[in-house]
Parts: sequence; C-alpha cells; structure tokens
Amino acid sequence: MSSTSSLELPIELKQMIERVARERNEEPATLLASAIDSLLSAAAAQLAEVRRRDHVDASGGHTNEEAFAKLDSFRPSRGTPSSK
Repeated sequence: MSSTSSLELPIELKQMIERVARERNEEPATLLASAIDSLLSAAAAQLAEVRRRDHVDASGGHTNEEAFAKLDSFRPSRGTPSSK
C-alpha cells in the first residue's frame, strides 16, 4: 500500500499539470509521480557521472551539494546566448 502527500504548487503549474494529464489521459498524480521519478533518476545519474569522472567512491568524497555545484560548472551561464 502506498501513502500519499500533498504539495502546494503555483496555480499556473497546477493548471499545466492538469492540462498535460488530460492530454495524456492520465491522472495528475500519476503524471507527477512519473515526472518526479524521471527527474530524480536523471539527477542520480548525473551525480554518479561526477563521481565517476572524479574517481570518487559513492560512499564518500563529494556531498550531493558539491556534486551539483560541479555539474553547474559544466553548464553555460544563463547570460550566455545559446549557439544555434
């Protein structure tokens, strides 16, 4: 049996979730659970890659905060126009 929780979301985001869920013929909670799962899986993979590149054992060496800071250093700054 799974438990549920509630989230406070901006109304615009809630409306977007409801619209996309309708378009996909899904319940909003199912859509959110899938999106959150995908996001967390991607974050875990990114952290694993930082640790792999730095030859750091997953049991220590970098905190998640340090690893995410390192990931951010690989991204172009927000002020940099994208090259297309």
